[in-house]
Amino acid sequence: MPLGINLFGAGNTEEAKKENAKEMVRNWQHKLKAEARAIDRSIRTIEREEEKMKKDIQKMAKDNPDPKNLQMLAKSIVRSGKSKNRLYTTRSTLQATANELGNMAATMRSADAMKSSTAVMKQITSVVNVPEIASSMKEMQKEMFRAGCIEEIVEESMDALDDVEVDEEVDASVNALYDELAIDASLRMITGAPVATPATGGYVASEVPTPMPKAKAAVGTS
Repeated sequence: MPLGINLFGAGNTEEAKKENAKEMVRNWQHKLKAEARAIDRSIRTIEREEEKMKKDIQKMAKDNPDPKNLQMLAKSIVRSGKSKNRLYTTRSTLQATANELGNMAATMRSADAMKSSTAVMKQITSVVNVPEIASSMKEMQKEMFRAGCIEEIVEESMDALDDVEVDEEVDASVNALYDELAIDASLRMITGAPVATPATGGYVASEVPTPMPKAKAAVGTS
């Protein structure tokens, strides 16, 4: 798609149009790198909060164990870890897109050379609705579409699990977290971590998991 008249005006020379197009691409590249740095800061914030919650859960387990609060803190840590992983993926995508745009600017021979890029379109689409950067990414997506860098605007986001699947994954990770924090086995039996209720997929803190039906075992020994 020619950039020409719509973006730069009829009076500009071809060389000026090419330089303006390159500058536009470099500007996107710089914005993406800035967003990646902001994501890095968010990741560090999450990690600090995780460490604080881990200390809190260990202190609670030692000093004043409350099964419900222990489980709530454990789930919060697991969920924050999932958020952190999503941000790692987002940061990698932003960096890859910035690199792609850098290559585009370096090889651009004319203003009309800004061809639509499948790689850039897929990368921007994959992060356009990530909450932390949604506003700036949507605006950049529109600019890229108008400039011909991408062929279409697709309102999609990174794959997200529905609430039920997320809950199941979080619950499945709680025991691993207890292992990491060396939470006493007897306390885990009190918390019943993790024991799902068939109706809701939730957890009952006082329920103790039993690998085999106790009633049958009793009959065999009587």
